[in-house]
Amino acid sequence: MTVYRRAWTMQLLPGAEERYDKAHAAIWPELAQQMVEDGISCFHLFRDGQTVFAYQERAQPFPTARSTASALTEKWWAEMASLMVTDADGRPRHRVLSEVFSLTGSLQKAAGA
Repeated sequence: MTVYRRAWTMQLLPGAEERYDKAHAAIWPELAQQMVEDGISCFHLFRDGQTVFAYQERAQPFPTARSTASALTEKWWAEMASLMVTDADGRPRHRVLSEVFSLTGSLQKAAGA
């Protein structure tokens, strides 16, 4: 089975770190459900100061960067807009990262080792 992966970074506004973390600790259950229904099997956010690193996996290709977002996603973005750098349309401004290395599965000892 093919797994499609993507990673990107976003920037928080100065002083928004704690509120951003709290918002994601209390993610809306309906938003999490929407992500699962959209085929996202893995989604992680990491933060270093004001830089957020996001990583997702899913079984089908990701939609294009400017595809239409659901009303629920747009509502979440509106909630996050005061915390992060956004584009004019309210989407979080992000920079997609290129995958340069991947190790999946488990490492096994060589026979006889």
